[in-house]
This record gives sequence, structure tokens and C-alpha cells, in this order.
Amino acid sequence: MDQVSVTPADVSPLRLTEHPLQRSGAWAVAVLAGCDRVEDVTAELLDGVVRRIMADVVEAAIARPDTGAYDWWKVLFALYPNSKPTHAKREKDRTVLSHEVAQLFLSDDGEGTARACTFCGRQCTVLWAKSTLPMFDSIRSLNTLPPGTAGWPVCRGCRVALWALPYGAWLTAGSATVLMCDNPFVERQFAARNVRRSEQIRGAGFTSLPAMAGPESVTLRVLREHAADAPAATSLWMFKNDNQEPWLRVSGTRTGVARFVHRMQADPDCAQGWNELCSNLARRDRQGRAAVDGATAAARLLFDREGERSDRLPRELRTQCGDWEKVSRLTRVRWRALCRLYAEVMYDMDSDRLEPVAELLASWIAQESHRGRFNDYCRAAGNGYQLHRLLMTTSASLRLRGVPQKALDAATLSDLLANGSRGWLDRALLFFEVSAKLDAKKVPIGAKKDDNEDESEAEGEIGFGRPSDDEGEEYA
Repeated sequence: MDQVSVTPADVSPLRLTEHPLQRSGAWAVAVLAGCDRVEDVTAELLDGVVRRIMADVVEAAIARPDTGAYDWWKVLFALYPNSKPTHAKREKDRTVLSHEVAQLFLSDDGEGTARACTFCGRQCTVLWAKSTLPMFDSIRSLNTLPPGTAGWPVCRGCRVALWALPYGAWLTAGSATVLMCDNPFVERQFAARNVRRSEQIRGAGFTSLPAMAGPESVTLRVLREHAADAPAATSLWMFKNDNQEPWLRVSGTRTGVARFVHRMQADPDCAQGWNELCSNLARRDRQGRAAVDGATAAARLLFDREGERSDRLPRELRTQCGDWEKVSRLTRVRWRALCRLYAEVMYDMDSDRLEPVAELLASWIAQESHRGRFNDYCRAAGNGYQLHRLLMTTSASLRLRGVPQKALDAATLSDLLANGSRGWLDRALLFFEVSAKLDAKKVPIGAKKDDNEDESEAEGEIGFGRPSDDEGEEYA
């Protein structure tokens, strides 16, 4: 009889499923076990991870409020608010509490009715309910058991993964964010960064961490590092699971974002334009402390809320240019390059098709060469109907003066004047094309700003936030 080859996946006690929370926890287990793949986690390695989790849980449950371990208890409370280690009346004796926590991760005893694990499908007999599952009652992710049901069947591997979740998630004291991606290397690296960050939280608490990059910024950094791989889409699940107001928010990047980030890094104008946008979006409080991380705020512009295609980056770039006096010519050049690259990568769009429309508007503004006509254009630039009216007025004015005009393509005009994100994208592109035309015509609009100050900025790594070792808790 031929021998059957046994692969690691056949013997591993842990499987990678399509459930975002179990998946994030499974990657965290792999990182804690020192494995590159989830299927490489052996029973012995899983036992080691269990001991690590148990020790951290017990330490957090008995910690004083002024310690880092107590901040880890806040994390656990936000995810498992009704569990024995987080309950207000929890046992404070280390030995007793250790025994109670150990019960969570016992192997199936084989007694009772065997059922398929809710997450991975393995046969198991242990049932878990809301007190130990990091899920919640909502329209999006139900955790309400049918009447007469004791719990959901969960195998040991998945039970461990669900309590390893905090290590692999991006955390605040009240919420967690997990990542799903078509590229497993991105998922593992996201989890690995968060495992390192969790060590800082348990050691010195959230207050020891600077208010730096959030999960979106971390995701872009990881996507950039794996840009040579097949481009992949991502999905972020941010959730809170306490007993008061649980919620779930889902956002994600399209496949094109990975290509965009890669191309942006390779283009000096785009890379510097992105860094300038990050700088503009950063905010500080009255004490001068970082209140909003600019890299995170910029990264969020590349994430769509579930079911939407918002294309917020071009719109934000257009908004940032609203005050002409505060934006240098060089910055406008860089943001134009960034906007054009976005349109090309995300929509395979040729921005040059807007050139006749841009020339029409720039010629009309240049006739008076002052701020009035430019302001008229700015007021109409964001609205398809108003822009249509302005284009008709502009064309008629130039025709009366005998100024030659290029023919305007009907399909281009239709896209430009449309509602929705596509129309907004075209109108943002047009704004930068008009700006470039006005610069080329040397039309003196607004106060002149010394562009040399931009050139003096330090050349550095593209702004996706500092590495996760230094990332803080802030998530505005």
C-alpha cells in the first residue's frame, strides 16, 4: 500500500479561516510562535502560546490601575467584557484565576455532542458564548444565540486564536482593528508589527506611546513593502465590544492602491507631494502635543468605507489648494502629479484629455489677469451644474473676442460634469490642469510665495508614519 504524505496543514491544530477576527488571531499565534505560516504552528508551539496568553491575562487581571499591565486589562475588557478575567467581580488570587483562565483553552474531552467548529469546521465539543467571544450584537455581526442554545462550537485552535486577537490587532484602550488582505505576507506583517506594539502596551501602558500612525498608515506601509508582489486589496475591521455601545466599522483599499503607493514612492514629485499633504493634515492641541497624525489622516484618504468608492484623495488635494496664497507653486506642481498618478493607476485615466477644457478656462481667466475670474472658477469648480454654466459663459466670451478655441470632446465633458466620485475626480484633475496653465501663462493670482522653502525640506522616506515600534494609541 502506498504511504500517504502528511503535510503540516494536516497535523497543525490551527487553521487560517476567512473570519476576520479568527484570521487576525491565527496570524498573531503564528507570530508569537515564531512561525512564518499559520499551518506551521504545531501542538507544542500552540501550548507555548497558550501559556504566554494565560500569563498576560492573569497579570492584567490583578494589576494595579497605574501600571502598563492594567492598560492591557482595558484591552481585554473591551474585547471580552463578560469573561472571568475582566469581570468587575473577578477573582484576584493569582492561583485561582490562573486555573479559571486555563479552563478556556483545555483540549476537547470528547464528551458531549461533536459539532463543526463555527470558524474552521473541525469537530469539537466545547461551546463558547459572548462572555469569551470577541463579537457583539449588531446587524453586521450577530452574537445572539437562538433560544435554548448554550453557545457556538469552537475548537481549541480557534479558541486560542480568538484570545490571541489583541496581540495581532491594532489597539486603543477601547477598540481593536484587524486586517484582511489577499496577500498573506501583508497580513502577517501587520500582525507582527502589532505584536511588537502590544509588548509596549503591556510594559508601560498607552501613555508611553507617542500619538503616531494609526492602522491605515501601518497598512499602507506594509503594502508598500510588498508592492513587488501581486497587488492586493485590504479590509480593516475596527470594532468595540463592550456592554454599552458596541460598534463595527469596515473600510478598505482597492487593489489599485498598492500599485499607486508603489508608483508614488518611485516618483520624486509625488513622494514629496504626499509628505507635504501629511504635514498639512497634522494637528496639534493647545499644549503643542500631536493631536492628529498627518500620515494617518492622509492614509485614510485611500480607504473607502464599505460599499463606497469615495476617491477622497483628489478631493482633499483640491481642498488644500483652495487658499491660493498659502500654497506654493511647487506644491501645486507636486499635488498635480499626485492627482494625475491617482487617476492613471486607479482608473486608467489620461488626464491630458482635459487639456482643451483647461486651456479654455485659463485663457478666460488670463484675459483680466486678476483674482476675480479665478475666484469665479473656484466657486464653480466643485459642482457639475455650475461648472457647465461657467464653461458656456467662458466659451461665449472668448468667441466674441475672437480667441481661438480647441474643440471640447463630448465624452470628456460628460465625465467632467457628472455626479458621483468620477465627476469629482475629473473636476479635481481639471483644477490642477488649470493651475498649471495659469502658471505657464504667468498669470499673477494671489501673493507670490518663495518656492525655495519647499526645496529645503529634508528628503526622507515617504510619509506613512513611523514604524509600529513607535506607534501610539491615538486614532482620531
